[in-house]
Amino acid sequence: MKWISILRQGYIDVARVRYDLSHLVASAFALDVPASAKFPAATARVHVEYTSHCVSFGPRAEAALDFDVLGRERRIVDHRNVARAFCADRHRWSCRLPGIVAQLGERRCYFTGHSNWLVIEDITERGDPVEYEVFFRLRRAGASVLRLVIESAYVRDIANRKPGVPRNRRSIVRFRVMAAKILRGEPIRDPSLNRH
Repeated sequence: MKWISILRQGYIDVARVRYDLSHLVASAFALDVPASAKFPAATARVHVEYTSHCVSFGPRAEAALDFDVLGRERRIVDHRNVARAFCADRHRWSCRLPGIVAQLGERRCYFTGHSNWLVIEDITERGDPVEYEVFFRLRRAGASVLRLVIESAYVRDIANRKPGVPRNRRSIVRFRVMAAKILRGEPIRDPSLNRH
């Protein structure tokens, strides 16, 4: 089933368990953008959307997903028409996304090198530190409107040595600064390219 249809029904049933998706329904919030030397303070309306990648995993480059093995009810067709598999672990973590989004105005974000940005939530679960990585795109959608798409979110699997996005202090920009630049039509480049 397509992600948009699953999201509209508000849940997905997998192996006789119903997983609520109401926390991933599109929403909006107001973001205060401070004044600069050239621009007055403004308030932007930020429309938020979540893709299926927040609750599903995709095929590896070398093999397609086998839904006869995984279970047909786990099949989710994403916005690019790619079949992905529902993941209960990603779903559990996705319940934190609205809270993370609500705090974005105060967060620092990392440039990924792939035209999107990353915010990391360090969370301790059962005494183990983990990195919950949230990938997003932010675009202007009107004079004082921004569109925020949460493209993917998952706990980085450090145990299997899967590399994360390299992060350093030179590739950081505050979300509020990013929003201001996008609203004003100013380009945003990899912050590490602007410093030596």
